Amino acid sequence: STRHPERTVAEGHIINTKDQAKGPMMEFSWQERKQNLKRLTEETFDICVIGGGVTGVGLALDAVWRGWKTVLLERRDFSAGTSSRSTKLLHGGLRYLEHFDFSLVREGLVERSILTQIAPHLAEPVPFLVPIYADPRRNYDHPWKMRAGMLLYDLLAGGYGFGRHRRLNREEALKFGPQLDPRGLRGALLYYDGRTDDARLVVEIAKTAHRAGACLLSYAEVSRFLREGQGRVEGVRVRDLLDKDGAEIPCQARIVLNATGVWMGETLQLPGGEGRSLTKTVRPSKGIHLTVAADRLPVEGAWLIPSLTGHRFYFVVPWEGRVNIGTTDTDFTGEKNHPQADKEEVREILAAINAYFPSAQLDREDVLTAWAGLRPLISDPSVKKTTDISRKEEVLETADGVISIAGGKLTTYRRMAEHGIDLAERRLGRKGSSPASTRTRPLCGGEWNRQEFESRAHQIAAEENLSLTSARHLVYRYGSETPRLLELMREDESRRLPLLPDSQLPDLVVEVVYAIEYEMAMTPADVLARRTRLAMLAGEDSLRAAEIVASHLAKRLGWTDAQRVEAIQEYQAEIEHEYLPAVAAEGTTR
Repeated sequence: STRHPERTVAEGHIINTKDQAKGPMMEFSWQERKQNLKRLTEETFDICVIGGGVTGVGLALDAVWRGWKTVLLERRDFSAGTSSRSTKLLHGGLRYLEHFDFSLVREGLVERSILTQIAPHLAEPVPFLVPIYADPRRNYDHPWKMRAGMLLYDLLAGGYGFGRHRRLNREEALKFGPQLDPRGLRGALLYYDGRTDDARLVVEIAKTAHRAGACLLSYAEVSRFLREGQGRVEGVRVRDLLDKDGAEIPCQARIVLNATGVWMGETLQLPGGEGRSLTKTVRPSKGIHLTVAADRLPVEGAWLIPSLTGHRFYFVVPWEGRVNIGTTDTDFTGEKNHPQADKEEVREILAAINAYFPSAQLDREDVLTAWAGLRPLISDPSVKKTTDISRKEEVLETADGVISIAGGKLTTYRRMAEHGIDLAERRLGRKGSSPASTRTRPLCGGEWNRQEFESRAHQIAAEENLSLTSARHLVYRYGSETPRLLELMREDESRRLPLLPDSQLPDLVVEVVYAIEYEMAMTPADVLARRTRLAMLAGEDSLRAAEIVASHLAKRLGWTDAQRVEAIQEYQAEIEHEYLPAVAAEGTTR
């Protein structure tokens, strides 16, 4: 591929960002992954980021846009961990006001607004509602305290707000939640926050960083740090997990940033040093969610449902034609790579939701998928409960120069990246060739105004022989990248077909091709769990699409029939282990 021109200065390798628009560049594909593996041995990087979640890709984008030669290494797929398993919210954190984290809330509210500007296809305002009952035990707090908190939330948002809060009467509340228990219902408080697709946000940031010249690799495991004697770390060794020989490749870098989330401690203990310790550690907090069909729990807007057994909320969030319910917040000490929702947690959430939506009477048979994520909270041992730990990020540094970033929230990834690269630049001894610009420059797919989406969808439906539902799906998921998918459909009419026929989900075959050619999808799970979200939205039914996905991957990656079958089996095992284990029938809760 033809790369962006680069120049070398004494202080480090600086990408000439003025020339980045010149010349073609291979897309973020399986082919480019091969080229990126070669770059590891041929180039010395300024900044090496370990970890391909939202924090890691945010760091890579910030660094490369400042002009630094940047590499990112992820041992699984981009967003395979926590960053694909959030509640899908962009928010300041209304409940953080209880802990007087005003600066954290303000930062989240500002970042929420910025994302609607730089990624309008991935960030949208949504009304959030809190029911008010005559029985004080059914309220999270006294209504006047809640309203005071929402007033402060509006004030902290300032010019970045989505709309002011208001109180709804009983009838208005029931329009937003028809199955809400009407007994003793006095109304609801309504305010505004944001909603996103977390995994797709990560992928779009990664694609943006790639197009700016960053070298990104998935399935590339860091096996050790490289250092000279007792000096600073000067790079890492990398194992290509898709290479059957498992050969290790050296990667030279002047600064190494550890953005591995709940694996921060394990990463710091890799060989290549005398062991690294920090005064604060990552304390994983497990949060589970359930996904149910929208017709089983029809809601307009997102609801915050108070727990009857503790001082916390459960979210009920309409998303992608389904409804997500969650989340828990408990200490986690199990196997971090594959956290699961257990049956007791599922029962707990269903009982809480049924107490407020009694006519729904959800039970485990209604749960399409149950999934878990781990929050990488930074804490000291004196804090007893995970709910009391601040969501503020921490940037930490070891004596040999490894910088670790953890904590924080999905919403504030951009600011976390700024802080991390600011410190990296201080250690590099100079600023990059370009000023930081992540606040205003659009992410991949973000060049259309959201107000245009509906008219563009109608135009595409009329011109491309697509249903309006399919056209809307493409526009609202891919934004200004939609024309690329339309080109792929014109090359092969079969790509216009639904990926899951006879389902209500709008995903098309063309999205599989796009994921492979433009989003570095390497396995069926990459496509079905993180590029599309069918693993989460369809659960076991998504296995019907695995054959199509594996066939497209086999054609491009040169798989044998045995490899194709093995890939399908691996996807089935992942679905059964990570999305379905707590859904297995064991009687019902009705």
